[in-house]
Amino acid sequence: MPPAKSPALRPSHLPPVELYRPADLGELLAHAADGVHPLAGGTDLVVWASQCGEPRRLAWIGSIDQLQTLDITSGRAHIGAAVTLSRIVRSGQFQSLAPAVVDGAAVVGSVQLRNQATLVGNVCTASPGGDTIPALHVHDAALDIVSAAGDRRSVKISDFVHGPGQTDLNTGEVVTGVTLRGLGQREGSAFSRFTQRNALDLAIASVAAYLSFESDGQTVARAHLSMGAVGPTVLDADEAARSLVGHPLEPARLRNCADLTAECCRPITDHRASADYRRQLVRTLTMDVVDAAAERAIPGHLAVEAP
Repeated sequence: MPPAKSPALRPSHLPPVELYRPADLGELLAHAADGVHPLAGGTDLVVWASQCGEPRRLAWIGSIDQLQTLDITSGRAHIGAAVTLSRIVRSGQFQSLAPAVVDGAAVVGSVQLRNQATLVGNVCTASPGGDTIPALHVHDAALDIVSAAGDRRSVKISDFVHGPGQTDLNTGEVVTGVTLRGLGQREGSAFSRFTQRNALDLAIASVAAYLSFESDGQTVARAHLSMGAVGPTVLDADEAARSLVGHPLEPARLRNCADLTAECCRPITDHRASADYRRQLVRTLTMDVVDAAAERAIPGHLAVEAP
């Protein structure tokens, strides 16, 4: 009887790579045309290499000034591909514009990791549990993409991520940044997740919410809800969000919205949590983030029972 084969061991180190340091976007695009993979923070690189053995040719984008821009004008923000999560979290102006995105960025990994990791990198990893992606959904974010030939296009984040590790990027294309819509008057957003640990852990479920109120400060004018880690990609709970529009944010209506949100998610059962447990988490998280978004939109706002 032949001896049993020992299981393949994943390496705990980075295989040899070719690392380039382009000085500008043009040089980066030339590398991309040659099959070189852009590298931003590199916080997932060892895991990626150990699982896939690729990529072996990398171009670090951290020295490209064009990709370091954090531009906030006219109620919109453009975040360059090399902007770190820590920089976003520390920006008071960005906190006011897109608080849900800051909520998500602030819980990615550890402080040390956030000093390296980038917002665009978190999106391009395309993890179903990516902490910044649900918040980017509710802020109508779009990815700015440039090809090696110089062609430019903008892709909504809902169309950019196709599945775990799968994006809309074509060969030779590079994401140069993400653009999002910020909050206006009587608008608020929030994100929350549940994990076994407070840091260095993947979300078991997460929810982001955006709310806009009419001038009376009670009636919901617009709403958007997105869920993470409960489907192959981030899921929008459009029906649940519509149930809030045109009405005051009464507790009974909020509970119904949370039920609808839980019904439209598609969780799996794995070693971290059952599908039913994830649905219960979505229900609770929805109530929490809608309430938090309302408080940010109308400070002192309280959901009141209907007469």
